[in-house]
Amino acid sequence: MMELNEKESSACQQELESLLKHFDMIAGAVLSTQDGLLVAGVAHSNDIETDAIAAMSSSILSLADALAGQAGKPLVNNVISQAESSTLVILHAGELILTVVGRAEINVGLVLSAARRTAEAIDKLTKRFGEESREINEKSGGVSILDNPDVLLERIRKEMLEMKRRHTNEFN
Repeated sequence: MMELNEKESSACQQELESLLKHFDMIAGAVLSTQDGLLVAGVAHSNDIETDAIAAMSSSILSLADALAGQAGKPLVNNVISQAESSTLVILHAGELILTVVGRAEINVGLVLSAARRTAEAIDKLTKRFGEESREINEKSGGVSILDNPDVLLERIRKEMLEMKRRHTNEFN
């Protein structure tokens, strides 16, 4: 399961806000984990329940992937649902799931194209953050400073005690 820190979630939120800003026919966008937890969500109205969409989109995409697996494909490209009041596009955004809610009159190709661009941007963004986190982890000797500062403090204490012990032994 992918976990994002506050900085990463904020960057994803900005991507979704940019999507809504540039396409007035898009009513909302939701980014979730594969197990249905909300990462980020934006909507033009309170009618869109981002938590519920996150959970349901995860289930729908998981079922579609399972169906694609039966047909010999590992993952679906996207799931499109059209109703009287809206058009939904659900797709993978790297390890996350992006759901874009378009207004009823929206062109399906437009919402799909916008969703794909946003999904690619989010995938690149999360990969970049993952690489930065790995670099920090490697530089800190395997201790993830961002994820667990208590582990880092404990390592520093041990190093200091070891240095003190060596220093004491040198003068004895």
